[in-house]
Order: sequence, then C-alpha cells, then structure tokens
Amino acid sequence: MYVIPLVLFIFPMLAFVIGVLGRSLFKKLFLAPAVVFGLSLLAQLLYFNSSFFMWILIYTSLAIAGSLTAHFLLRTYHPSRNVQKTAISILLGAVLIPALIFVLSRPVNAALMEKKVEKHLRLEEYSTRDITSIETFYEGKRNTNRTKPVIAEVVFTDDPHHTYRYIELKKENRVVQMCEYERSPNFFTNEYTAERPHMKKDCLE
Repeated sequence: MYVIPLVLFIFPMLAFVIGVLGRSLFKKLFLAPAVVFGLSLLAQLLYFNSSFFMWILIYTSLAIAGSLTAHFLLRTYHPSRNVQKTAISILLGAVLIPALIFVLSRPVNAALMEKKVEKHLRLEEYSTRDITSIETFYEGKRNTNRTKPVIAEVVFTDDPHHTYRYIELKKENRVVQMCEYERSPNFFTNEYTAERPHMKKDCLE
C-alpha cells in the first residue's frame, strides 16, 4: 500500500539529493551513486523481486545526475560555505518534508477514518457493545474521484465470522458500507447476501 508512492516518487528524489550531498559534502563524484546502488540492491534482496533492478539503475542514474549537477554548480559559481549549507538545507527540506507528510498522513487518516466509522455506526443505532473491532488500512486503488483510499473493516459482536467494509465518499463527505466482502480467501465479491445480517441492501458497489 505504501510501496508504489515510495518507489515512484520518494526514492527517486532521495537518490538525486544523496547525489548532490555526496559531491557537496565529501567532494567525491561517484561516492553517493555507489551508496545508492548498494542500498537499492540491498532493498531488492530483502523486500523486492528481480524486477526492482530496473529501479536500482534509475536511482543510481539519478544519484549520478545529482552528483554531476552539484559538481557543475560548484565548479562554475564557487559558492561560499554558507551558501552551500543554505542550498543543502533547502534541498533536504524540499525532499524530507513531503516524505514526512506522506509517511505521517497515513496513520492520521486511518485514525480519522476509524472515528468517522464509529460515528456512522452510532447513527445506524449501533452501540460500542455491538462492535468487536474496527480496523483501517490504506488501499491506493480506492483513491478515486468518488472515494477516499482508507478502508475500515468492522466485525460485529453477534456476527464474529463476517467482516464488513466501509469507505468514505469524497464529494458527499460521508461513510458508507461497501458491498464487497471476502467470499473465500483472496476472493472478493460484491453480491448482496442475507447470510450477512449487517449487510445493507443499498451498500456501495
């Protein structure tokens, strides 16, 4: 759920910044690209499959581009140490601040969604005793013009074997129950069934 934004946006920006820092701080043109290549290769061995190697080459190329950019600017303009420190701080902030916002926004949005679902269920005349658990998670494919990407899964006390999904509509800013449920392991369906006592006939398909 977090992987795609990291691979497509955060890691490329970090690779470029590491390239700039490697040349600016350590005066070595290819030190940072070597570090980026090594860390990316380690990430592939630990977390990703062989198809990630294409991204290793992209990140290494971006690190080289960062090193060459810093090399050219330093050789051309000869900035003072204070100017270099300021530029590095701005560059780090431009990458790290969005990265932190991205990382921290997920648990915040999850907590907010949990509260919204609790409020929705109270309006449906459920009490806290009727609810066993509410768990939230991020699902990127749900982030559309219609729905927000955080899904809540609810288990009711009198129906412990079934899980009910809830999602928030963007334009209407309200929580609704989804028709989707897991019929068998890793097989989801959107069919209404009376076998699920808390399922709404007007659930969201």
